[in-house]
Amino acid sequence: MRSFVIFKVIDQLFGIDIECVKRILPAQMLTDMPDEDDHIQGMFHYEDAIIKVLDFRRVIKKKSYEEQLKDMFPELIAQHKAWLDALSSSVNEGTEFLQTTDPHACELGKWIDSFHPENDEVVNTMKQLDFHHQRLHRSAVDILEERGKDLQKAKQFLEETTEETYKQTVEYITEISDMSEELASEMQRCLILIDNDNKSFGVNIDSVDDIVHIDENRLNKAQGTQRMSEFINVAGILEHEGKLITIVQDIT
Repeated sequence: MRSFVIFKVIDQLFGIDIECVKRILPAQMLTDMPDEDDHIQGMFHYEDAIIKVLDFRRVIKKKSYEEQLKDMFPELIAQHKAWLDALSSSVNEGTEFLQTTDPHACELGKWIDSFHPENDEVVNTMKQLDFHHQRLHRSAVDILEERGKDLQKAKQFLEETTEETYKQTVEYITEISDMSEELASEMQRCLILIDNDNKSFGVNIDSVDDIVHIDENRLNKAQGTQRMSEFINVAGILEHEGKLITIVQDIT
């Protein structure tokens, strides 16, 4: 019987022998190490020592979590500009409004609902973003209802309330985007691993998915040394509950 910590990076699942995992922590705010390779994200103080932290995303040649967030926020702004344009067209030109009025149904709303930060500054900004975002979507309900009664009043509401609320929503999306480093730390996890010399190092991952206990014969072992990248050796593939999991042998 072997036990593996299963973790997620983007849309892929990986596993590593639980014997190699010393601890699972929230991702830490790191001190930069500018002279190190790109896959070294930084360092922090852990158990009377300074340890390096690898970014697993960079190790497998993917965008870092912070880079992904910075790409995400402009797209969310563009989606809400399209939402506002559709509402304006519905009021001014009589077209059917096909966008959602539910603030929890759009991509921004889903992201807000899934994210539960602890950093006080992030929490306060998220509260403001959530307030204005909900107010924005729900204003469409009032406008569309008013459109059938008093078109001029609906247009006035759109110009004076909804467009201003949109601007406030965008301001807070931009503000939260500027906190991408803090957000990445809040959202990720750090595996403290032990290397062959019994020294600790950290690996930042997206999330811990599970801990599984399996018979050795369930693991489809790799033939010889299989390298996923120059830093990762793969032990094999595990199929568990309908999911394929790449089992990492070691990270160098």
